Amino acid sequence: MAITFVVAALASPHTAARAQSAAKPSASLPDKEACVSAFDRGQRAQSDRALRRALGDLIVCSQESCPTVLRADCAGVLAEVRSALPTIVLAADDGNGHELTDVKVYAGKELIVSQLDGRAIPVDPGTFELRFERAGQPPLVTSRTIREGEKSRVIRVSMGGGAGSASAAARPIGPDAAESPAGKRTVIGWVLPGALAGVGLAGLGVALVTRLSFDSRVDDLRQSCAPECSQDQRSDLSGTLVTSNVALGVGLGMLALSVVSWILTTPPSGATSTSAHAAHVARATARGITW
Repeated sequence: MAITFVVAALASPHTAARAQSAAKPSASLPDKEACVSAFDRGQRAQSDRALRRALGDLIVCSQESCPTVLRADCAGVLAEVRSALPTIVLAADDGNGHELTDVKVYAGKELIVSQLDGRAIPVDPGTFELRFERAGQPPLVTSRTIREGEKSRVIRVSMGGGAGSASAAARPIGPDAAESPAGKRTVIGWVLPGALAGVGLAGLGVALVTRLSFDSRVDDLRQSCAPECSQDQRSDLSGTLVTSNVALGVGLGMLALSVVSWILTTPPSGATSTSAHAAHVARATARGITW
């Protein structure tokens, strides 16, 4: 009995200490004041569209140690932020279809990833520069706008300088395609529509003159011989009317052909001269950006 009493007496301080320790909240869990402060910061960050910072603060105030009402409000705002927070997937190749992983990517001065692993990365919405860096190669920089709610948007770059990358750069995708300068209209593209338009205007002029002549002769015949005018006079008047109608039809037809030929001879918006195209390909290759 004495031994049992001694053991119990010796053990009781440690048992009490463990119970007291278990009764205390964990140091990693926020208290009420920390929860309120985190919720306030998260709401302000959401208003400022700093969604990543808002996400971190709102995760704090959604912990079980926070007051129930505050935790519910925090969870609602957290769901909104998670829905609005865009994510991007970064990728790079060597210009010949081989994926690269040893690439660092910066957004401004911030290092986003130290290597490419295919994972979606949360970023704040807005316009910023992405800089892709690989050892032994010049960095590639592109400015892009990331919109709220975009999820897993793939941003791919080609970091090779060989024929494969040049071929890919010759077919720019998305925003880069707009940089291809418009082609120049050829001589035929100017002469043919212009000639047809000239013939059309001349036809309309002839139609107008003959029509005025017809109306004038009708008035003369009404005053001089109507209704007993000779067949020759009637035939001559009918010929003038036919000439006016034919000239009108020719004029309108030539103007329509002029419009059609202008459209058909318009160079494509992406067409360039050989030298301009080569310069564009070189510039696209140096940038190596596709989306």
